[in-house]
Amino acid sequence: MQHIYLSYPRSEYELAHRLVDDLQAAGYAVFIDAVSEPGSLAWPAETRRAIRASGAMVMILGVRWRRIGIRHEGVLARRGRKPVFVLRRAPGPLPRYLRDALVFDCSEPYESVRDRLLAALPPASQLAAETLPIRRQQRFRRQAARSRWIAWAGWAALLIALGAAVVLVFSWLTG
Repeated sequence: MQHIYLSYPRSEYELAHRLVDDLQAAGYAVFIDAVSEPGSLAWPAETRRAIRASGAMVMILGVRWRRIGIRHEGVLARRGRKPVFVLRRAPGPLPRYLRDALVFDCSEPYESVRDRLLAALPPASQLAAETLPIRRQQRFRRQAARSRWIAWAGWAALLIALGAAVVLVFSWLTG
């Protein structure tokens, strides 16, 4: 069974952990990044792996939500076609990468927002792994093969140029 990835700013720590407890009580597995700091060396790889393995993303946007990781996590969820649910503390426009997200207004009591979120989330039993479509996998393989070919062609051209330079130097010395 997949997990729900929970993204939150540090200012919303209490709300995030209360939500984790409620989601787990409802039968969901929840990934919450409580250790790594955005900007650390391990953070991008760890979040990328967790978002790819998730079945959905819940994103808490506080009053000051423009942090380093929000864009990174939102873009990865959009590329992975993950359903995104936004719990929002302040009004205002959402960025483009969250335009398809289902938004909940957190100015209402917590219990009503939690209940609406639980009703909107896919059932915990139905969170299934989604693989990339075959065409997309093939495109990535072709791009990798093309990159390898270009690298080999570059090395071959370098060796030919080096060989020509050696021949010219040798002919100049003996000539």
